[in-house]
Amino acid sequence: MDQKKIGLFLRELRNEKNLSQEQLAEEFGVSSRSISRWENGNTMPDISIIIELADFYDVDIREIIHGERKSENMDKELKDTLVTVADYTNNENGKIMQSAVNMAIITSVIFGIITPVI
Repeated sequence: MDQKKIGLFLRELRNEKNLSQEQLAEEFGVSSRSISRWENGNTMPDISIIIELADFYDVDIREIIHGERKSENMDKELKDTLVTVADYTNNENGKIMQSAVNMAIITSVIFGIITPVI
């Protein structure tokens, strides 16, 4: 995370709403000095305030964390990541299921529940 970049983005969002630091501070129940520190990249808002800021500015939390507007690539990258995770999960679940079936067959043969076909 680049605090300076995030700060500049927070300033940009505030300016788009034509708000002063004092007005924004009042909106969130913090001091105008806190707003200044966030926008200068000296400190970061608490995660609960980041969530509120995202709602207030109607942006994605990731946009605040990245310090820039969401690009078209961000959605595609997220989708690609989710597809990769889903494929991995399906493959792993398939391996686990196959192992369970194999163990059930072996156990059944050992205990004479089914007879092996030779």
